[in-house]
Amino acid sequence: MKIEVIKREENVLEFYLEGEDHTFANLLNEVLHENEHITFAGYTIEHPVLMARKPKFRVVTDGKITPEKALEEAAQKVFDRSRAVLEAWKAALSE
Repeated sequence: MKIEVIKREENVLEFYLEGEDHTFANLLNEVLHENEHITFAGYTIEHPVLMARKPKFRVVTDGKITPEKALEEAAQKVFDRSRAVLEAWKAALSE
């Protein structure tokens, strides 16, 4: 995964998430929406025939946190939830 920043302002961040598709992009988008300081989070994937398939994100905050901080928190939540699923899976298989 590679992040290519397109636009960075005080409370706005636009970036490409290279190497990913709707699967991870939708998960990240949903977790971003859980943050009360996010005023907008969304992504698009431009036409796959015309462009490289990579999600283009736009994240806007209310200014109380930076978009970068919101993304850091979202990434940590995704990691923690993935770990919980893995541990539950391991427990279920050992029973």
